[in-house]
Amino acid sequence: MRANYRYCLIVFLFLWSCIKPLPDEELTMKKTPYIGTEIQMDGYYSVFDKDYNQYSNLIFYSNGILLSFSYSKEYADFYRDKKIINLIRDTKERWNLYQISNDSIAIQGWTLNNNYQYVIKNIKAKIINDTTISLKSVKNESWISYHFKRFSPKPDSTNVFIK
Repeated sequence: MRANYRYCLIVFLFLWSCIKPLPDEELTMKKTPYIGTEIQMDGYYSVFDKDYNQYSNLIFYSNGILLSFSYSKEYADFYRDKKIINLIRDTKERWNLYQISNDSIAIQGWTLNNNYQYVIKNIKAKIINDTTISLKSVKNESWISYHFKRFSPKPDSTNVFIK
């Protein structure tokens, strides 16, 4: 009986290792340079999430790329740590494209699904003023306000995921 169990386990593990993950979805939004004045570009937008005890941040670049990431409240000095910045930059789901039209922002990026495949996520945002942006929460459909914080130099937008 025990030998049968081991044999079944070995066969299952072998078959599981043969399964290949699905290819990642491609972004459909076009990378469009931003030349407007509706939002500030010399820093980042941030909000504190009480549920997770962390800050959520958005860095908009003039080439149409958006870097989004979170960090713990206890580690507020992470911007000076190159290792953490590089970890953020090397994660596909941190990179997004954005397009601004009047007072709305369309954001498209990736999220990892249960099949270990990156699928497209689309997020809506609205510009309240040049220092406040509200994003529609994916979790509960509420609006979350991000506030501008001046910061220089920003990490650059070069990445291997968006050309």
